[in-house]
Amino acid sequence: MTTRRYEIANHLRELITNGTYAPGDLLPGRTMLMDTYKTTATTISAATKILRDEGLVWRIPNRGLIVQDLRPLHIDLSMTAQPSDGRGPWETACHQAGRTGIMQLISVKRVPAERDVAHALQLSIGATVVRRDRHAHLDGQAVMLDTAYYPLALVDGTLVAGTDKVDGGILAALSAAGVLDCATARVRELISARAATKDEAAALRLRSGASVLTAERVTRDGDAQPVELLRRVANARRIRFQSDDLPLEGF
Repeated sequence: MTTRRYEIANHLRELITNGTYAPGDLLPGRTMLMDTYKTTATTISAATKILRDEGLVWRIPNRGLIVQDLRPLHIDLSMTAQPSDGRGPWETACHQAGRTGIMQLISVKRVPAERDVAHALQLSIGATVVRRDRHAHLDGQAVMLDTAYYPLALVDGTLVAGTDKVDGGILAALSAAGVLDCATARVRELISARAATKDEAAALRLRSGASVLTAERVTRDGDAQPVELLRRVANARRIRFQSDDLPLEGF
């Protein structure tokens, strides 16, 4: 039976790869798969679990196993794409790639800055910051988790400190509020990779311990004052960070 589950998983994987089952399609139900492969429900469950662990399919309650679109989306590292038609930078980047993207606001809180956040924003430990948590969806699935921090003293009274989604993007709102001049602002970014936590894996539909990309960006104004600390956790199969057309300096 152990060998049989891998045989079935391999065949289903081939059908997904060759387009027989396209992204968004439902795999046949368990009963039909049992009839097709002349095996038990236990073996079918084990075979489809292999595909789920690989991120090829995901179970949607009351629907079944959905084939995932595994084409990676290449996103500009700074995510400073000029918003268009009311879209924010994420929605704009997805639209330009011919994909459907939605940035979902999860929560906005005023919290005391912990040591690492305070250090990044050049604040005293415990100073009040605005924390905004968001999930970036690609083709209907969460592929990136954002947590951003802003000094309350800088953003109080702006849309960034409010509890609603900021249409057009945070940087545009900071610019409109006079907090940030995008022409003189600078960013520092750090990219890494690690294993997903249990909560991250659940939110991103990954198997426990799967690898994720992480990005940390600090945005500073023209006076080198930190305005934003942004932390991203991305599904490494679905997202590629990139930087294009950068000047080659120092030669």
